[in-house]
Amino acid sequence: MRRLEALRRAGIVERIDADQWRIPGDFAERAAAYDARSRRQAAVQVLTTLDLEAQIGSDGATWLDRELTSASATPLVATGFGAEVRAALIRRTEVLISQGHAWRSREESVLVSKDLVARLERQEVVRVGKEMESRTRVPFHLPEEDGHIRGVFTGTAQLASGKFAVEGPYEFALVPWRPVMVRYRGREIGGIVRGGGVSWNFTRQRGLGIGI
Repeated sequence: MRRLEALRRAGIVERIDADQWRIPGDFAERAAAYDARSRRQAAVQVLTTLDLEAQIGSDGATWLDRELTSASATPLVATGFGAEVRAALIRRTEVLISQGHAWRSREESVLVSKDLVARLERQEVVRVGKEMESRTRVPFHLPEEDGHIRGVFTGTAQLASGKFAVEGPYEFALVPWRPVMVRYRGREIGGIVRGGGVSWNFTRQRGLGIGI
């Protein structure tokens, strides 16, 4: 019935009464064309690679954190998955309060730092960087704001805060990954850290690097 209702709204079938429908002779062709148009119009955007439970306890900057600090948060329905997200946002808020990243005002409203996402991202990058340093025996370097970085792009690491590029070889850093970097793997790259990102200058020089 829901399928027929959708096709009725598209002008393909006609409802006669509660139990009867008028189906055109070219129904199959018109329905297939409708489905093709619907698929072309659909778009899917990956917001996070983590499920809600993993985001709630994460030490990184999750999609939930970005929602909590966004001036235009995603509209959520009150049932189904929307209700699950609402509950996850509440639980994530409690975790942030326990970690000192958020607090309650006298009016019991929850306040979060303006730089919450940046702080959580840095926290996770430091933890993962130290873990990789211990595993690879290559020193981890945390780039500073307005600082220059240069090294060989050797791989990527998927963190809760997003996808990061690994840049070495004699010491390495975790820096925000960009799709354009795919074709520069194994090459020397350099840039300046600005506003939580990196302004890159790609070169053709080659060198050794660490893998993960």
